[in-house]
Amino acid sequence: MAGRGDHTTVPGQFPAQGLRAVLGGWSGAGTKPRNDDAISGRIPETAYEMQVKGAIACIADGISTGLNSDKAAQISVVQFARDYYSAPESWPVRDCAGRLLNSLNSWLHAQNRSGSPDAEGMVTTFTAAIARSTTLHIVHIGDTRCQRLRAGRLVPLTEDHSARFMGGSESLTRALGAEADIRVDYAQETMAEGDLYILTTDGVHDTLGEAGMRDRLAGLPQESREDLEAASRALCQAALEAGSSDNVSCMLLKILALPSETLPEAHRRLTAQVIPPAMKPGNRIDGWEVLEVMHSSTRSNVYLVRRAGEDGRFVLKAPSQNFAENLQYLEGFTLEQWVGRRITNSQVMKIRPHEDSRFLYYIADFVEGETLRDWMKAHPKPSIAEIIPVLASLISAVRVFHRLGMVHRDLKPENVIIAEDGTAKIIDFGSVQVSGFRDLERGDKEELPEGSLNYIAPEVLTGQGAQPLSDLFSVAAITWEMLAGRVPFDLEERTALPSRPADWAAGDFAALRPDLPPATGEVLSRALAFSPKDRPEVMSEFLGEMRKLQGRAGTRPVFVPLLQRGSRGFWRGWALAATAVAAALAVALVALLP
Repeated sequence: MAGRGDHTTVPGQFPAQGLRAVLGGWSGAGTKPRNDDAISGRIPETAYEMQVKGAIACIADGISTGLNSDKAAQISVVQFARDYYSAPESWPVRDCAGRLLNSLNSWLHAQNRSGSPDAEGMVTTFTAAIARSTTLHIVHIGDTRCQRLRAGRLVPLTEDHSARFMGGSESLTRALGAEADIRVDYAQETMAEGDLYILTTDGVHDTLGEAGMRDRLAGLPQESREDLEAASRALCQAALEAGSSDNVSCMLLKILALPSETLPEAHRRLTAQVIPPAMKPGNRIDGWEVLEVMHSSTRSNVYLVRRAGEDGRFVLKAPSQNFAENLQYLEGFTLEQWVGRRITNSQVMKIRPHEDSRFLYYIADFVEGETLRDWMKAHPKPSIAEIIPVLASLISAVRVFHRLGMVHRDLKPENVIIAEDGTAKIIDFGSVQVSGFRDLERGDKEELPEGSLNYIAPEVLTGQGAQPLSDLFSVAAITWEMLAGRVPFDLEERTALPSRPADWAAGDFAALRPDLPPATGEVLSRALAFSPKDRPEVMSEFLGEMRKLQGRAGTRPVFVPLLQRGSRGFWRGWALAATAVAAALAVALVALLP
């Protein structure tokens, strides 16, 4: 909820596990005829949204000389808060806020340049505080402020974008809508229980100062929405009584509790559902009938299933009971369900929502086709032209994850299905790293994905974290294997992972495929570089380099015996001609004899 006027209320306390916060605010025109300030905030009503999105408080102050600056302030706080909760959860907070503010700025700037009196002067400052997990994220432009009150000490968390010109009064140097391009400040800090975050416009903080604000907040109740609304109003009224001639607005965000899941708590949460025992054809679970055991290992069991009332066949995947105590694997399985339910793309296996069950499993659409491993067995020595359609489709599928702020981390031939039309589809994503969730993970969680080491990028194996170029490394390793029939790095048999960049040299590709252009090895080796900065910047660059190799032939000379060159007709003609020449020479020699 947002407001612009003499009184504004915002959603209050949500008594959820994990992060708990309360929010309250007040905004008034003060001595001015119009209120150019606006505030907005939200505390989610579901535990899930509170966990993945957190609580948000926004404040804006339209420039007083703008004809429509009040509209700019109001639109900014309302639209930012609304779009933040609508954006994919997988986006990191910083990226999400940056996209939203750039979009807002572009729209406001376009309105200012439209020439319409109804849109002129749409310029505003903006500050937002987003409390998520144990971190406060702050985005800021202009001279609205965010400050933190902790243990009686008030600390500023933003810097004003203003300057004094020619000895005159302070003027804004940055604001939403003022220019086509903007620079937004971003900061983050670790929160503590009991923190009070204070967002104010200059009508409040310029008049009261830090000491005045701190002293007036001391001793005021701060445990409920009503408490914070009353405290916000008291602060604004104090500014007016102290002589403020501007609009006055304040938002207060109080942190009551922070998430602190212990290992026992995590174990109880992740083992609340029972892992089903290994099944065989004819067995049933929650109405799903097993038709075929598609895969069974120490890690998981995968079945082809059907159920009355459901059209078609589906895949049921369940963890193996061997991993009942492995929290890392169970978290990965839970994340795989989350990812599969949120990605809707023909190149990614869709995981279907299913009713609550006491068993831990998920249901996915059945993907027809053969695995990339089977495709490679059927094409043991393909040309570059043959692999390009598969490679292009695989890269297209991987980019689906990247666009949502995810890194797959475990790409391998067994995780890719090649459909009848040649489209590559990814069917396993239990090791996906969601960029937007990294601050939600417990510190004890092991970051190394439990996949085949032969395809995982060095930076992931050495614990430096994954990035989209880590998936490029995996794609290049798969491409090398498609063409050469073997992986560039065989790490499965090693007792220790290579630690030096020199140990990651891919080897002589030309010796494995002398019939392909020599540049093939160079292109692959670059994508397989130890350091991500030495790889192509984007996957499309790697694909483009591979495509350029299609029309080239190998340039290494290969010795062919003379008698094997040419056709039979050529050699027959050559023999007849040679016979005729020999006969002519014989006649000439006879004529020369005395």
